[in-house]
Amino acid sequence: MSGNRTLITSRTKTSWYLGVIGIVLLCFLAYRVRWSDVVASLKGLGKPWLVTMFAMTSLTVSLRSYRLYLVLGTRTSVIQTWHSVCLGYFGSLFLPLGGGEVVKVAALRYGSHISLSRAATALAMDRSFDVCTLLALMAGAVGWGSLPRFRIGSMMILALAASSLIAFWMFLLISGDSLKIRLSRWASKHPGRHPWLQRFEEIHDQATQLRKPARITSLITLQSCIFAADILGVVCGLQVFPFGQTLPASAAIRLALFGMLGSGLPLLPGGLGSQQAACILALTPYGVSTAQALALSLVGGSVHILTLSILGAAAILGSGMNPLRLFRAPEVIDSPNSLEEP
Repeated sequence: MSGNRTLITSRTKTSWYLGVIGIVLLCFLAYRVRWSDVVASLKGLGKPWLVTMFAMTSLTVSLRSYRLYLVLGTRTSVIQTWHSVCLGYFGSLFLPLGGGEVVKVAALRYGSHISLSRAATALAMDRSFDVCTLLALMAGAVGWGSLPRFRIGSMMILALAASSLIAFWMFLLISGDSLKIRLSRWASKHPGRHPWLQRFEEIHDQATQLRKPARITSLITLQSCIFAADILGVVCGLQVFPFGQTLPASAAIRLALFGMLGSGLPLLPGGLGSQQAACILALTPYGVSTAQALALSLVGGSVHILTLSILGAAAILGSGMNPLRLFRAPEVIDSPNSLEEP
């Protein structure tokens, strides 16, 4: 219990520190930018492109929910997974430092009766695809020449992280059975350790979902669609503004890369602060002014918040789950009579 309390306290402090940094960053931008230029940039927005942005954001959320459904296998339904993912994204609008992921796991446990170990493992497997997407975006930006000061070490670190995740899942697939036997012997000599063995069995069983070639093929195809939808959504965001319509294709790749990096380090709930900085840093080399980039980030952020709010409300109404009660669900351990079984 003391370890959990220490972790919660550390997480809370980190959230406050990041929040302060985000507020300072927003205040700095508000002080340095000419708001008359920001307002001028907001005139003449392409309304059809705004509607397309809303549709593309909804599509990417739905595609990612289906990806998580494929990772989970038959442990849940498509609609239950969609509800959980939408609630997770909705929670990210209010909770800092990955709080949306916690809501997503809690929603899976509450709605589908999936254990904490299995839900967390499935989510980690699902997020591994996003790490690969980030690596692909970085490689694309380097290939387009939109990262002139790029250091190959950054890509090597990201590639190492992706390789480590893949190697870990491969290790569980190949050596999981023998490791489970060793853990069983260890647990038999240490009374009270059997729950840890059960949790490992859940993690191993979840990892074995990737043994099916058809599922791997489906996930790779789906990830390609997600990648294309992400890029297309950024292109739509640029097309909203007259200045964005003249930018080269490499600008969309660079903006998608910086936007994803900003999402990975949310300073404030809803991505405030980090997304504004990401947009300015991504577009400044193309001659886009700070006011124009800030206007783009504000419009994109507004569409993002509106879309996730609507999807979150739909998930709450459709599932009957109250986000405030999600964390009261008891942990479920896989067993022959578990509610997880289809």
